[in-house]
Amino acid sequence: KEEQLGEEEGEEKEGDDLGISAEEIAKMDWEEDFNSHHDSNPRGPRAISLDVTFTGFDKLYGLPEHADTLALKGTGGTDPYRLYNLDVFEYELNNPMALYGAIPYVHALSAKRSVGMMWLNAAETWVDINYSNDKSIVGRVLSSILSSDDVSRIDTHFMSESGLLDLFLFLGPSPKDVTRQYSNVFGPSYLPPLFAISYHQCRWNYNDQKDVLGVDANFDKYDIPMDVIWLDIEHTDGKRYFSWDGRKFPDSKAMLSTLADKGRNMVTIIDPHIKVDRNWGLYSNGRDHSCGIYVKNKDGGNFEGHCWPGTSSWVDYTSPCARQWWAEQFSYDKYQGSSPTLFTWNDMNEPSVFNGPEVSMPKDNLHAEQWEHRDVHNIYGHYMHRATRDGQLYRSQNTARPFVLSRAFFVGSHRIGPIWTGDNHASWEHLKMSIPMLLSLNVAGYPFVGADVGGFFGNPPTELLVRWYQVGVLQPFLRAHAHIDTRRREPWLFGEENTALIRDALILRYQLLPYIYTQFYKASVDNSPIMRPLWYDHPTDTSLYTNQEEFLLGDSLLSSPILESNERSHLVTLPAPEVWYDYHSYTKYPSGTMHIPVKLSSIPLFIKGGSIVVTKMRVRRSSQLMESDPYTIIVALDKKGEATGEAYVDDGKTFEYKNNKFSYQHLSFSDNKLSCRSGVQGAEYRSAGIERIVILGVDKLVTASLNGSPIISTFNKSTGSVTIKKPNIVLSDEWTLNFS
Repeated sequence: KEEQLGEEEGEEKEGDDLGISAEEIAKMDWEEDFNSHHDSNPRGPRAISLDVTFTGFDKLYGLPEHADTLALKGTGGTDPYRLYNLDVFEYELNNPMALYGAIPYVHALSAKRSVGMMWLNAAETWVDINYSNDKSIVGRVLSSILSSDDVSRIDTHFMSESGLLDLFLFLGPSPKDVTRQYSNVFGPSYLPPLFAISYHQCRWNYNDQKDVLGVDANFDKYDIPMDVIWLDIEHTDGKRYFSWDGRKFPDSKAMLSTLADKGRNMVTIIDPHIKVDRNWGLYSNGRDHSCGIYVKNKDGGNFEGHCWPGTSSWVDYTSPCARQWWAEQFSYDKYQGSSPTLFTWNDMNEPSVFNGPEVSMPKDNLHAEQWEHRDVHNIYGHYMHRATRDGQLYRSQNTARPFVLSRAFFVGSHRIGPIWTGDNHASWEHLKMSIPMLLSLNVAGYPFVGADVGGFFGNPPTELLVRWYQVGVLQPFLRAHAHIDTRRREPWLFGEENTALIRDALILRYQLLPYIYTQFYKASVDNSPIMRPLWYDHPTDTSLYTNQEEFLLGDSLLSSPILESNERSHLVTLPAPEVWYDYHSYTKYPSGTMHIPVKLSSIPLFIKGGSIVVTKMRVRRSSQLMESDPYTIIVALDKKGEATGEAYVDDGKTFEYKNNKFSYQHLSFSDNKLSCRSGVQGAEYRSAGIERIVILGVDKLVTASLNGSPIISTFNKSTGSVTIKKPNIVLSDEWTLNFS
């Protein structure tokens, strides 16, 4: 409007082709009503849209977050995919409806090429998709080049309510190239502390300090590893965040100290709404702060709405000054009763406003620099996530790695901390849907993700709960969580047999921590997906494009989870051309699709031939207590008798790895030699030793030697494996074992 009014008189003005002037358009009434809510829309229509056609591609992926198939569907005859962060109660499955986060990114795939596209816009966005054969000139040219009668075509139509046209194209040509290019622009994932990728126990709510310590003690009693206990909103003083209910938690520091003595941590919830209480110092300080801490309504006053505490104001995290103010609240002198082992969960940050339109904030609310909420809605939670992360850095003076879980997210949130899929339900359908949801997030550049084990709403049947643990232990973020109205469901409450099954699943997770931590290190370098679709490593196999029941965990492991009740024969797809090995039994499988017998204890997990997987088989009460325990290395030979792998080790807590205080070893087996070499020059970290090496794919006894000295080895003919015990070597050293 300002540009139009600044034009010289007599010049043709925008809008004249409509028969009206720009000045008249600006004066029009663009107000809208939504049920009982009113949007003044004072700046009028500012929507932008763009059509993008992907010619020669077969499938499109991405656009999280939706509870829908991994491969995006055509939207002809249905609603477009919607990206508008919302607090959705018991969300529907197989639906393009908006959920808690938004990444307006798509990945187009064919056997010949991959490309990615980011539509960087934080306003409400809709995306239409249409699959067809391309009859255009471009399509006919490609048909001639490819000697094909039909060339596939995917038409997309991106529409945003406001904002700029800010488009990024990543031209591949492989899926891994697209990931690397994405990372070059939007950054890699952050490297979390080791406890963050271990097991988290949560519910709304653990009642009091005695309840927390009782749960902690029972994990020890039943020999189940656990790293973190979580507290929901009931732990606070009247829903005033950064506080404790003194009656329920009379000595939070003592409680935190008891957990810390076992290498365990705690997470408390902190939401973006601040209780309007003029007698509460935090609220009053924000209200009176010179830079304006709270979001404003359309008239310029502090916006007030309803959430858990009742009448509340919302921190304006789009303001750098407000983010700094928020970060300062995490200092130990302000967050009384906190400690270095207390971390944070940001919920309700879509933002959720109980009495707002669509349970969110009015679009004509005002943020810093007079941006309307409609312009920044999808990035609001991202900025809260960032400010909370900064608070943890502030309290430790940038020495300790933070951990902050967020429900809302946007492009770039992967650099801050993990997210989860929100308020799922205790059903087989929701268990099954968790996999394509998490795969979509990884494809769209968000590796550190998970789904509530057991389902947030409802009471899972015992078989479902066991299966959910067996699936969850192989996903990047592992947390059990439950609604306040559900029955208690700690792992020991379902009978001895089922407790043992859950224990075995969690032990598997802890055994794999060295391997999983290495995948997180790789993600911190180039944002490699940790949980990836089968097609990601096998893009030329078009039969894998719609597989959303199985997934790769990093480079070397394939999970084929059991997602149906009473399943006894399980269909497994093992991509060509590799050979594969059962992780548990070492049974060797060819590539292809096959049925395998399963029972309730089965966790189908396979090692790709040609891989070296580093594990720890001695599992203790928490990951921290396993730090000095020795490693077991599994060498899974390919058809050529070769294998490679990596192992990353650091202190798991601090930023000392940025000062080269880490070990990143490359392991390789070829020409009858197993070698370990440093992958980064100048890296310095002394790891634990190696207690066992297992070589799979061997058909006869082999002998091993180190520096000419023989090492005891045993051959198992039934599994085709050789085991070398106590080789007297350290993972972080350079060494070579010779075999004959």
